[in-house]
Amino acid sequence: ADSMERWSGFRAALERAGIAPPDEPRGVGLREEEGLRAADDLAAGELPDAVVCANDEVALGLMEGFRWAGVEVPGQVAVTGWDDVMAARYAGLTTVRQPMRALGAHAARLLDIRIRGDAEAPRHEVLPTELVIRDSCGRHEPAHPDNRQPPGGRSPLGD
Repeated sequence: ADSMERWSGFRAALERAGIAPPDEPRGVGLREEEGLRAADDLAAGELPDAVVCANDEVALGLMEGFRWAGVEVPGQVAVTGWDDVMAARYAGLTTVRQPMRALGAHAARLLDIRIRGDAEAPRHEVLPTELVIRDSCGRHEPAHPDNRQPPGGRSPLGD
């Protein structure tokens, strides 16, 4: 259900921007290995302008597969993911950050309510997300402090 909601939101955003969305998502799975395979398939044909992946694992695999195939990200194709896993930060992956801590805490509260027998009627809730723009879709002004380059190119650890 989560992936289908992401797909629905993606289609709606493209339509609002006046861009014809693809008819359906390209199902490749949700693991890094599937991203590697998708990169091989895409590199063998005409490259799209961008690939929007269902999660960061697939996007990171796709970026690595493109690197092996000699396809430049973002020079030839932009890549985005979803989740903002730690590896995405180091790989420069543009992604959508989810409030994972808040999501876990909220789920625990709902579980506690259910265990105590105070269950409410099931409901659908959507927590806020945040677009985190990094290098995988080209150079942009930082949208979030995590996206800034360290002053003078130095590591934030002082290395």
